[in-house]
Formats: sequence, structure tokens, C-alpha cells
Amino acid sequence: MKLEIILQDSTKHPFMRGMLAHKLIQRGLSFDQAYQIAEDAKSFFQEQAEVTSESLMESVDKLIVSRYGESLLKGLTSDLFPSGKQIFVFRRKATAPFSKGLLTQSITSSGLKPEEAFRIAFDLENKLIKNNILRISKQNLFEEVFKIIKKKYNSHTASLYKLASRIDELDRPLIIYLGGASGTGKSVMSTFLAGRLGINKITGTDTIREIMRLVFNRDLLPSLHNSSSKAGSVMPKNLEKSDRLISGFCLQAQQVSVGVKAVVDRAIKERTSMIIEGIHLLPNMQQAIKEATKQAYHIPITLSLMNDKHHKHRFLEREKVNKLRKKEVYLRSFENIRTIHDFFNLQSEENKIEIVDNEDFDQTTNTLMQLILNTLQDMVKTTISSK
Repeated sequence: MKLEIILQDSTKHPFMRGMLAHKLIQRGLSFDQAYQIAEDAKSFFQEQAEVTSESLMESVDKLIVSRYGESLLKGLTSDLFPSGKQIFVFRRKATAPFSKGLLTQSITSSGLKPEEAFRIAFDLENKLIKNNILRISKQNLFEEVFKIIKKKYNSHTASLYKLASRIDELDRPLIIYLGGASGTGKSVMSTFLAGRLGINKITGTDTIREIMRLVFNRDLLPSLHNSSSKAGSVMPKNLEKSDRLISGFCLQAQQVSVGVKAVVDRAIKERTSMIIEGIHLLPNMQQAIKEATKQAYHIPITLSLMNDKHHKHRFLEREKVNKLRKKEVYLRSFENIRTIHDFFNLQSEENKIEIVDNEDFDQTTNTLMQLILNTLQDMVKTTISSK
């Protein structure tokens, strides 16, 4: 049975736990408290088909008192339902509705937790509506957020937010290289980072290798036509097993790096920031350290999984998400994958490329965001001071 809310104008909309939680956050509850009360309300009304907004509000207040006490309720605002006012954000000739979700995402780029960022977005929306500011420029909106973060947290966090929100306005593009062995979470993390940083372009080295395989047949470049974990099969038989594997992997990575360089050169020419992820990035990452801020801000990072048991488990989980990536293929080659993993880490360490252990997704995300923004901030300062 689906519960519907009857509003004061007699219109109805379905009860949604997430929407109620968001409104409770707007009233002043914390993220965890709001979702707990929303869950309580869902259970409380589970036998009913309809409820008026007034009854819902009264019941929610009682649930708050029951779980958290009278004093917490007294500190909350009373309005549970929207005022009907809509804020619009404009930039040059483009105008779009204010989105708490998008603003929350941009705020988390500073390193703040999602619930903290969400609260800032809600409070700011309330402030604008209360002051009847229903049209605001994107720049002024970011300035308001900057001042809130600076006052509530610190200047450094605020400056990271300011930098993250203006990546598309930098004097040169940002190129992030996310390398590492198979199964360390590069593609998932690249997608998530792109969303947080507002970067629209992601390229994988596997895609580049596939394109190169169409151009160069197996007879011409046999190493391109094997997976990285079997790249050693084309190397001389007199080498030790691990030496053959690493030699074949390095050869394949060097060949793919030509395609990666072409992609990077195109991005620089078009002044487009991008994330490149893949196992073949090592030569480009080493070069990126030398290039530093020439024509682009190059930031290479290696993802790792130090615990080999957890690394193996990732391949079991991967098949659940993508049925085409059969776990048996990777598990049969797991020893070779770990050999490449250890070699990749060793080379990254020798070339002073940051290594991040991707054991916990949330922790890794925050670590990467802080690492990228702090590094970028130092690069921008260096570039400005050298002019």
C-alpha cells in the first residue's frame, strides 16, 4: 500500500522517505537524525493509504520527541513543506534552477562530509528565500558558500572549495592520471572524482589500447594484443617468469603511452581538463612528474590494494556489477596481477608518485580529493609566483 500526502490545496504526492528526511534536515535535524525519523514515520503510517500534511507534521513532531526529546524539537523550525518559491542561478546567458544536490556535490569537493555539505546547501537556500533573493549569479552563490565554509570551518577548507568550484576557469587544464594494477578501483574512482570535480572527460587506457589494436595488427605489435597480465608471453623464453611478465608489461605500457600522449596533447590544445585511468599509465605518470605545470596541471596518482586477499575479493564483486568481466579470467591470472601491482607501486615510489591504498571507498575518495586539491593549489601558486 502506497502512502500519499494530502497538501493544503488538496493536491496529493506520494510519501518518500528521502524527501521527508531532506525537509527535516531543513528544519534543523542532523543527517542521521532526519533519516531515522523518516524511517520511523514510514513505519508509523504503513497501514494507511493517505494522510494530511498537518497530521504528518504533528506525528513527525511526536516521533522526534519520542526518540530525541522535547528540547531538540523546540530548537527546530516548524515549516515542513516548501514555500513554493524557486531560486534561479545564472551565469552569462544561461539560467538554471537552484539545486541543493549539485551544490552539495560541489561543496564535498572541499573535503567536507556529504551531510555537512548538504546542511550548508539547505541553510543557504533558506537564507536566500527568507531574504527574497530568488535570482543569484553562480559566482555570487559560490562566494556565499565560500564565506560560510570559512566561518564555520577554516580558511584552508574554504580555499579548497573555491579552487574546486573553478577548475574550468584555471589558466590551463587539469590532467589527472589514475594508475594502478587491475582490480584496484581505478574506473569507479575516476567516475566519482569526475563528478566531484566537475570534469566531463574520462579516458581509459584499455580503450586507447583497443583503438591501437585496430591500427596495428598482431604480427606488427603482438604485445598490444594480449592482456597486461599475459603480456610476457611475447618476450624471450630464456627470461625468468616474473622478468618476462614485467618486460612484456613495460613494453605494452610504453606502446599505449603513445596513444595516451596524443589524448593529453589534444586535451591541452582544447584546454579541456580530464581524468585518464588505467594500468598502462606508468610511463606517462613518470613524464607528468617532470612536466609538472607545463601547458597543463599534471597530477599522477597510483591506486593500490596492499591486502592481497581483499584484492582478490574485488574481482568476485566486479562480476556482480559487470557480467562480462568474468572473475575466473582474473583469478587465473591473479599471481601475475599482483606481480604487476607490486612493480607498479615500486616504480611509483621511486618516481615520487603518490600511492593511495584503496581499502575503503569513502576514505579513499576523501584522501584523493584532498591530495588533488592541495597539490593543484600548490601548482597554481607556483605558476602565479613564477610569472
